[in-house]
Amino acid sequence: MVYISQNPIDNVIIGVIAIVFLVFVADKVIEKSIKIGKKLGISQLFIGLTIISIGTSLPEITTHVVASLDIVRGNIDPFIASATVLGTNLGSDIVQQNLIFGIIGLLAILHARVIHIKKSFLKKDFLIMILAAVLLLLFSLDKNISRVEGTILFFGYIVYLWFLWMKENNKVKNHKKVKLDGKGKRDILVDSTYIILGLLIIVFSAEYILKIAEFFVITYGIGGSLIGILAIGIATALPELTTSVTAILRGASSISIGTLVGSNITNPMFALGLGAMISSYQVPRPIIVFDLPVKIITAIIIMIFLWKGAKLTKKEASIMIAMYFVYILLRIKYFAVDV
Repeated sequence: MVYISQNPIDNVIIGVIAIVFLVFVADKVIEKSIKIGKKLGISQLFIGLTIISIGTSLPEITTHVVASLDIVRGNIDPFIASATVLGTNLGSDIVQQNLIFGIIGLLAILHARVIHIKKSFLKKDFLIMILAAVLLLLFSLDKNISRVEGTILFFGYIVYLWFLWMKENNKVKNHKKVKLDGKGKRDILVDSTYIILGLLIIVFSAEYILKIAEFFVITYGIGGSLIGILAIGIATALPELTTSVTAILRGASSISIGTLVGSNITNPMFALGLGAMISSYQVPRPIIVFDLPVKIITAIIIMIFLWKGAKLTKKEASIMIAMYFVYILLRIKYFAVDV
């Protein structure tokens, strides 16, 4: 149980601190997990497919699980919690898909690097990203995402991960087991302790964020989904922004695009699916009639850009960024309240 002040300024400050802890500590948990994986001799492929792809979505995953458990225990209003986590999920996805994708496109051009996209990537991973959003929209039409639908999303992601693993597994050959000395075992124990403490901080931060969101929804009538989109969603997309920008500056454009698309598959299928499996979600109208259609339509536009030229131009990157800000302005003006 967390204490929430009745002073809105206090809650804004606490909320910002909680979001910073959520994002920063999640990044450190990923870092320590990768370190342990390498010490245990786990292949780079497995680390990439599991720790990195799921790890960059750790803030969203944690927020979903904490919210769903609170719903089941009756510790939070189910509609507000559902709206907040769904808004967080879509807010993070749309900011990655449009704003961050556009930013790294411009950065690549400014640093004389070209983002080349293979059509095989568009036909598979990018298309799966769009289909995941379409499936989520279909499930949401009755204003409810049931436990069964959550299970379909979650295990759909597991199947996707399995196929990805099977496809790439032949690249990992002659993998040697690693023997650990005393120092290596101690290092793993220390890193594991950090991970456990980090996860506790992440859960505690997510709990505070949800309770503060509930306070503002009840007190001021702001939509929980709007809070998720504008505040939490943008903040939880920061790990992907950092990873993608770093990759572009190092000339690894495929990693930057893969990170964004991978997260846009992980969030709606793994994070949201897991949360819905636990509690089911009530879906507010703005998400059905505006957020999900915008995500799908802009994703199709981006796919057309990339399909046509197999690379991102300055004009196209600028359009992607503009689409994001137009979306935010329209969301605030016409869909500020959840109904």
